Amino acid sequence: MAAIKIEQGMEIIKQKGGPVTRSQKYGKRQALLYPNIRKSASVLLSAFILLCFQVSAASPGTSTEDFYIKMGAGIHWLDLPESSPFIRTNGREEVLGFLDHYDGKDDGALISLTLGKAHGHRFTELHGFFTSYASRHTREYDSDPGPWAEVRARFQDQHCPPGAVLGECLTSQTQHHLLDLIGDDPHVRTVGWVGRIDGRALPFGSAIFAWGDPIRIRTKREVDFYGLDWVTGKRAEPAGQSGASTYFGPSYKRLSQDIRTFAYESNRAPTVNNLTLSEDLDASYLGGVIGTRRDFPLRPDWSFTVDGTLGLYYLDADYHGKQRTFISSGMFAIDEVTNHRTSDRRWAATLGLQTSLNVSFTENMTFRVGAGIEYLSDVPTMRYARRGESLGPGDSHSPARIGYSDAFGYSGSVFLEFRPSK
Repeated sequence: MAAIKIEQGMEIIKQKGGPVTRSQKYGKRQALLYPNIRKSASVLLSAFILLCFQVSAASPGTSTEDFYIKMGAGIHWLDLPESSPFIRTNGREEVLGFLDHYDGKDDGALISLTLGKAHGHRFTELHGFFTSYASRHTREYDSDPGPWAEVRARFQDQHCPPGAVLGECLTSQTQHHLLDLIGDDPHVRTVGWVGRIDGRALPFGSAIFAWGDPIRIRTKREVDFYGLDWVTGKRAEPAGQSGASTYFGPSYKRLSQDIRTFAYESNRAPTVNNLTLSEDLDASYLGGVIGTRRDFPLRPDWSFTVDGTLGLYYLDADYHGKQRTFISSGMFAIDEVTNHRTSDRRWAATLGLQTSLNVSFTENMTFRVGAGIEYLSDVPTMRYARRGESLGPGDSHSPARIGYSDAFGYSGSVFLEFRPSK
């Protein structure tokens, strides 16, 4: 246990007369939905305008090409992996586990646009989508103060004269005895955060709080997910009552996560001991997609469509984090700012399934109600210290690094498809 935390503990005992109350844990989430298109509008509109020029340039009286536009709006749910620089340790300041500080499941508005043209059985489509999420989370964690009270009582019995309080008999000569009692007690737990995300040790002390003190974590997350596919395919001759088509082409997706976190020792003012952490984690997927689509007529003007895709991508992941750890309650103040960057590359795959129920109002206009699911084999997530590592004074640990986990996305949308008259 760091000397700075002993000073913090003595100050708390003097101020409060004892450890904090029973452990509390709560979470609060406020989701904000908004169609934020600032990052992808220029890319999507530039590509869409190219096909729009082709549509406007077609000769209505002579062309055998069929142009169509499909616009969609709905809701997208994305279940992303969670990560945390917040830790629970034992009395020797060894990492036992990590504290969740946000919920990776988010939902937001979804917009999509498809421009296509068909010539006979062949077709070409440009499809783009954009979804965005924003959420806020507040959570609080502490550790059981019972073992800390037992440690304090044993220290007073062994090293304090009768009637003396702990602060009166804790000296530079006796402090190591208290540290030994804390480190040897298998029930002692602390909560805190990784002092530096780049793995370097703090100059002294650590951001792990003794005596059962709680920390409160406030997190704001913004997630943008968008993509663009350009595919070409061929529709087979109708087989019985259904028609099938296959297609392939290049594909691009981007997943951007912006996380802002403020945490502090919540039995004190937020300005006394706190963490400020800003993180940007971006993933670019560049590759190709192959798919098959099948239409099932149900009744006049009604049909059902099933569309399955398989994608293979080269994933480029980049992380930038900026952290400030500020501890001012001890004998010496800590004010450390850390910048950390890392990147990683790997292959990833996606698997998607889309369904829709279609109603043709006129020869040129179709209304669709659809639902879909997409599986992503590799989504980047940050990993910080490793279990078992010591975060005590002078101890370095593993730096923040990019890990991977799979993820699922779900969507529900309505579409309007328009085919200009020939």
